[in-house]
Amino acid sequence: MTSNVSIIICTRNRADSLRQTMQCFASAVIPAGLRPELLIVDNGSSDHTAEMVRQHSGGRIPIRYLSEATPGLSRARNAGMAASRGEVILFADDDVAPAMNWLEHISTPLLQRRCEAASGRVELGKELSRPWMTPQHLAWLAIFHGGLRQLIGANMGFHRSVLERVPEFDAELGAGASGFAEETLFSWQLLEAGFRLEYIPEAVVVHHPDPSRLIRSSWLSSARKHGASTAYLCHHWEHQEVRNPRMRAGCLQLKLRLRRMAQPPPPPDAEGIAAWEMSYAARLETLRQFLNERRRPRNYSKRGLRKLRPESNEQTCPSSAKVESAAGQRSIRADDPSFGTFQ
Repeated sequence: MTSNVSIIICTRNRADSLRQTMQCFASAVIPAGLRPELLIVDNGSSDHTAEMVRQHSGGRIPIRYLSEATPGLSRARNAGMAASRGEVILFADDDVAPAMNWLEHISTPLLQRRCEAASGRVELGKELSRPWMTPQHLAWLAIFHGGLRQLIGANMGFHRSVLERVPEFDAELGAGASGFAEETLFSWQLLEAGFRLEYIPEAVVVHHPDPSRLIRSSWLSSARKHGASTAYLCHHWEHQEVRNPRMRAGCLQLKLRLRRMAQPPPPPDAEGIAAWEMSYAARLETLRQFLNERRRPRNYSKRGLRKLRPESNEQTCPSSAKVESAAGQRSIRADDPSFGTFQ
């Protein structure tokens, strides 16, 4: 029976976390008339991910395993979309626990065409909640409680028809590339194309990221990735011009150094980071990276929906990926049917 909803989970070397997420889906409530499939896209794992998926019982949800060896979350998502069969395409992360009724709440508005794209509520696992966390910390952990018209990869979906106008995630953005912003750009493109993007608070997942993401060095790494991703968006998609980026970066570097002298931060391996240090580091990296991006031809017309110069098929085309059922019976080709701006 053909699926009308495809759930895609992209993963890399997180077999144990993925197993828990898949167990949640195995016990999920499936509304009458819904025919879901679960597609696991393995983005070059070297652990036991493939074996675990093939041995896992998906309950009432059929499981297919797809290998996309070329690194990059956007590439994995594009490969998953090419291999998916559903009228509605949903995404969840490999470290979330969806609520029992998540599938109904996130897919129904899309199947009924009340909107073309949707994001649900993302809550942080209680074991990771800390009193020092600000809204910025939570946002960088993909904790999303509404108020923003943007897709969040841990809990999002859209109707397949949007791919006719916005066909893919940008492979230069996201984990394994710039670090972030692939969902941001995809959301902006959907809105630019006139599609309706809604927040569905009843569609809840609980996010359980690795505790290592709470140490200061990890936050600083995230800040640099946020900054680099912002520079890409500003140059290539928004066509912003930045005056004196080198001088501004030097001034910001000095301000950051003085601020750290006045308020010494914890050591790199300690938990936590001040929100001001995250912001300074991200803005500094944006200016630095913009110096590199402005040397490149722009990848999009201003607010464009498709890349002007797609990368080579060998790098980006998901048709080279292989997909099979979780039991491994058959292998087929995969093409089988806020980030801020400069102030």
